[in-house]
Amino acid sequence: MKVLFISYWSVDEPLTSSTIVPYLRLMAAHPNITEVTLVTVERGGSGRLAALDEIAGVQHLPVKTRWKWAGPLSKADLFIRMIFMLVKRVKRDRVDLMDAKASIAGAIAHLVGLFTGVPYMVESFEPHSAYMVGCGVWSKRGMYFWISHWLEQAQKRKAKLLVTVTWNYRAQLMEEGVPADRIKVIPSIVDTGRFAFDPAERERIRASLGWTMEAPVGIYVGKFGGLYYDQEAFEIFKKAFDLFGPNFRLIILSIEPHESILRRLSDVGVPCEHVHVRTATHDDVPKWLSASDLAFSTIRYMEVGLYQSPVKNGEYWANGLPILLTDKVSDDHRVIREEPWAGALFDPKKEGSVDDALRHMHALFTEGVQRERIMALSMKHRSIHIAEEVYGMIFGAGPGFGRDSKNARKAARGIPRFR
Repeated sequence: MKVLFISYWSVDEPLTSSTIVPYLRLMAAHPNITEVTLVTVERGGSGRLAALDEIAGVQHLPVKTRWKWAGPLSKADLFIRMIFMLVKRVKRDRVDLMDAKASIAGAIAHLVGLFTGVPYMVESFEPHSAYMVGCGVWSKRGMYFWISHWLEQAQKRKAKLLVTVTWNYRAQLMEEGVPADRIKVIPSIVDTGRFAFDPAERERIRASLGWTMEAPVGIYVGKFGGLYYDQEAFEIFKKAFDLFGPNFRLIILSIEPHESILRRLSDVGVPCEHVHVRTATHDDVPKWLSASDLAFSTIRYMEVGLYQSPVKNGEYWANGLPILLTDKVSDDHRVIREEPWAGALFDPKKEGSVDDALRHMHALFTEGVQRERIMALSMKHRSIHIAEEVYGMIFGAGPGFGRDSKNARKAARGIPRFR
């Protein structure tokens, strides 16, 4: 089988490393897949991902944007060019299946499928248009919303397989009439071995920063704004400093301008000399997690938040960190409710909720974070073996596929095979 893997992200986007590369490794290792071509959209970055050089059998097809100054016209040009470019590629290479990462790439796969008749599946399928409205980026009356929403509905009807990241969205899709045998679930998986806690890195990093081994350290990985809280996140950080006291330290790993982050921390009264802000590659993230004791996942609350599976949550848990998480986000909020040693939930609409959640996090630190127990939780809910089992069901079982995992079998149940 030849697979065309379509992404609307660039290779410089952190999500490419965390949520695409692991799947490419699984595909390349599968005995029934002979060739994989990864398509990415390059917007002026490096256009090269070293991890791809290490995966035999995977080719990279970058599509570069034009007329970036032209805004919507540039986006329309990119979208149309990609469709016709991929139609030619699919026909020339006799591609058997298109695998699209998320619904925007799924829209491209859907239109290419109309011209070629080649089936497609959509991984990480989520209601992207509803997300964009929920976080205030799009208007529900706007053109972007209606086009995106229409193409999402088309994917629900025509995709051979929809891969959601939560059981919540699977249930919603079934309510909307999508047959159960066309839906499967793979949460945002994590390389649990690579993200495991490393006490040596913990000691090294703390020593390099001049922080004691006893100091409580929090960490936030990611952006501010959009799907994530913006000003509210900085106010939560301030509350954490107030509660934990003068020994509290904070690590922020973000691609956003560091000067802006430090200025905003200062504006809310956070002592910036106790904060370390840096940009880290995906490979470097585990060591910074190891230096920490608790994690922040300040996802913006919205009605469709139940359908998300934040990558950062899986990485936090894989390192053994309890998470301060927005209530009713992902399947993860239910896990924390059932396993309170894994974190704390806050409801931004409820007075005093953030304070209560932070007090619970403080108690977890004081009593001793159950790092190994939380790492085991990650193996249960975010292990790559879940994806491996599901891929075995899709592409056929083979050596290294079809592990005897109860959770993986549950996730894989009822999946049609592409033969």
